[in-house]
Amino acid sequence: MKVALVGFGTAGEARVAAYRTVPDASVVAVVDPSPLRRARAAALLPGATVHADLDALLAGRAAGAVDVLDGVDAVDVVDICAPPVFHVPYARAALASGHHVICEKPVAFTGDEARELVTLSRQRGRLFYPVHNYVFSPMMEALAEAVPRPADGVPMELTIEILRPRHAVGVEAWQADWRTDAAVAGGGILLDHGTHCVYMATRLFGATPEKVACVMRRAGGTAAAGDRAVDVRADLRMEFPNGVCEIVLSWISEVRSNRYRLSTGAGTVDVLDDLVVVDGPGGRVERGLMSPTASSTHEEWFAAMFADFTEAVGDRTKRERPLDEALSTVLITEAAYRSARQGGLPVGLG
Repeated sequence: MKVALVGFGTAGEARVAAYRTVPDASVVAVVDPSPLRRARAAALLPGATVHADLDALLAGRAAGAVDVLDGVDAVDVVDICAPPVFHVPYARAALASGHHVICEKPVAFTGDEARELVTLSRQRGRLFYPVHNYVFSPMMEALAEAVPRPADGVPMELTIEILRPRHAVGVEAWQADWRTDAAVAGGGILLDHGTHCVYMATRLFGATPEKVACVMRRAGGTAAAGDRAVDVRADLRMEFPNGVCEIVLSWISEVRSNRYRLSTGAGTVDVLDDLVVVDGPGGRVERGLMSPTASSTHEEWFAAMFADFTEAVGDRTKRERPLDEALSTVLITEAAYRSARQGGLPVGLG
């Protein structure tokens, strides 16, 4: 597959290495508004074209003195790595022009936006695929091994704690601290890292939550009781038909750590950074795990995710799961912000 990367910041540049691990994919074009980032892309991908904006790519026009693509059909997949405010308009344009789309999280800020993209994906016969890469992480694999069969009817408790001293920083060439700008990011840590936690939970519970409750703190230390803005801490509770998930997210912690703990009737799985501890009928077992804090872009998980993407591209019967998960994840985060505006009262997905 021929891929166009849209956005060549931290995530976009990391994709270059990630795509090199995939034998049937090649990056043939890059879009970025920054001349410095376009120059960086041209240096890393000498055979690719570079463009200043997505319209130029979709029109088949190259920027500068770079070779011109043979029209828009030269690209099979548009991989959106730009900051969140651009996700919906870029995905809309790429789907409308007949391309499959891979989109970084959050794919949208509102349920209405996500529904529009899902509908357009179905209408155009092109896949809209969210970058829910933590599904393919070693942490998720360890947790999923402990999930009982649905027929067992065993209730579960999942707790996730993601602590950071600050937000991740982007490239200097384009607003390095965009994660603190509500106009660009749409929200704070809940939309940023919390999105991963939400879809991990829905995968593990095999359902969407019936109720969502959330309390937040914004930058500056105020409670998040007003409109959606940059949250620096979020405490989220999701009530599922078969259990409860509690998530703690912070950009104002004194430490950096990741913890995932799943309790079932058969025991518990506790993942703390690079250590997995399983307590079950056979006793306690500990094993090492590649630390999820080693890299913020996790290129090592990409090949498995791209294989899942290509399988869904080739088999339309497998496209509903990523579409449904893209929508449900947005609906859950939207409900969490709604709950925070109501002082943490439990709300439905709406």
